[in-house]
Amino acid sequence: MEPNLVTGNRTRYTIDDSTCPPVEYDVLKKIVSKHCTSLSAYLSNRPIAEHTREAFHIAKEFVESRPQSKIILDSGCGTGRSTLLLSEMNPDHVVIGIDRSLARLNRNAVYRTTFQERIESDCNNDAALSDENVLAITTPDRPNLLIIRAELSNFWRCAIDSGWSALIHKHYLLYPNPYPKNSRLKSRWHAHPSFPLILQLGGDVVVRSNWEGYLNQFASAVLIASDEVWSSDDDKNVARKYSASALNGPKKLECNEIPLTNFEKKYFDCGERVYELILQQDEH
Repeated sequence: MEPNLVTGNRTRYTIDDSTCPPVEYDVLKKIVSKHCTSLSAYLSNRPIAEHTREAFHIAKEFVESRPQSKIILDSGCGTGRSTLLLSEMNPDHVVIGIDRSLARLNRNAVYRTTFQERIESDCNNDAALSDENVLAITTPDRPNLLIIRAELSNFWRCAIDSGWSALIHKHYLLYPNPYPKNSRLKSRWHAHPSFPLILQLGGDVVVRSNWEGYLNQFASAVLIASDEVWSSDDDKNVARKYSASALNGPKKLECNEIPLTNFEKKYFDCGERVYELILQQDEH
């Protein structure tokens, strides 16, 4: 375990308004408005990668083989720790972890053997022994779990086009501190051109971070989309169902919570605070 380096409420991992000041509301509003109103144009210039189409086809067949199950998405699952834990906690749900590279999973002992066996059974030459050839991993002792190698926004598009919005129960976004410099603001999900896709996907959206300001701005982006961009168009307003939860903002996780990711475990071990924003769908 790393030494507990806490000064007051700060640790070596702390990101707050002093290290990364929040972007001004008008700036965030301009960015979110642009992405919400120009989504079609953005997507038309970015064809879906073939490997992601193939990966989604695998996921679709996996879901269809379990017709009674709702879906939990773990987007940006990294080593797969969170996907594994979520599958254990939700045995009656299909849990799908998505990441750009399954190589990260080689750091997780649960998947290391499965990964190597899949490569060795599917490939006939040394040049092919790479995660580039592996689009999906399952493991026999977790029949409700699937790990997919895919580009996230492309996978989300495929899911929306296939009607998964009615099937998704929860959508986890657990990478804790994306691009903590304001020069990289548009790389964070709530200021990224694909942000409207997260809202279209449906399900309760769960975002965790040790950076409370990031979660506050994520909630603000949802409210901007609902109350200012799509306020006069109920048919397009996929953000309104999250408005009440967005107003509540993030909450600090208690120390007895299960750390879903390796990041969270590291933070809990050294006393770093972790926050959670739950955007729960309002069905009324």
